[in-house]
Amino acid sequence: MIIKKEFYKEVYFVESPEYLTKIQWNNLLMVGNKNWDNYFLPFKTKRSFEKIDNIELVEFDTKDSMFKYIKNVDSNLVLNFSLEHKNPCLIRFT
Repeated sequence: MIIKKEFYKEVYFVESPEYLTKIQWNNLLMVGNKNWDNYFLPFKTKRSFEKIDNIELVEFDTKDSMFKYIKNVDSNLVLNFSLEHKNPCLIRFT
């Protein structure tokens, strides 16, 4: 079951997050399980990043409900998912 949905006008994909400061890490939105990509809320940085527009973060009560949701959504819309946070979640294009 979906427990939360949040829309973000933009998020950052940072290729080398190990060089970010602790303050910048406070903007972490999600770490993806597909390829361990790191997605952040916008922040000031000199590091290269990719801006991704119109993203929705969807949180679930169980990983089974998340995977069931993924099966019923166009796979081109799902950017990444995570089991590493408090609740299973995914980010998708809207």
